[in-house]
Amino acid sequence: MAPTYLLPRQIRANGGEKLPQRRNPPGGEFNPETNTFMTWRNRLTALVVDSESFCRMLEKSFLSAYGVETEDVESGSAAFELIQGGATFDLIVINPHLCGISGIETARLLRNMGVQSRIVGSSAMYVEEERSCFLRAGGDHYVEKPFGPHLFIPILQQLDNQ
Repeated sequence: MAPTYLLPRQIRANGGEKLPQRRNPPGGEFNPETNTFMTWRNRLTALVVDSESFCRMLEKSFLSAYGVETEDVESGSAAFELIQGGATFDLIVINPHLCGISGIETARLLRNMGVQSRIVGSSAMYVEEERSCFLRAGGDHYVEKPFGPHLFIPILQQLDNQ
């Protein structure tokens, strides 16, 4: 029998009945490495570059939940070091408002290094001038935070050749 989930107003109407316990997937706790919303033909990888740790965590969790192996760094210089060390990614998500080297400059430098990854700018403040600067610097897309499946699934499908 499937569990019954009640809204808070329904709980009050039922005299304070408690919500049923949330069930984890078979086998125990939820693990974003093995319990994903989608599967891909190819192994997809991503790098999240954001100076805000909370944003990095959210973006990494989102991409991991959709089956993308994701790493994160807090600065453009850390992204350069990772890529110069031989790391490759299908997708790089960059916040244009990075501390130190800006996200726009990060995108430009990555392209000058010969990086062929899809580069997406992700900003909480959508400004058309900033968007056009990011795209001229070598970015492929520019989206407003918070991003969701409707923005990234088409990009991931293109990367997976679907």
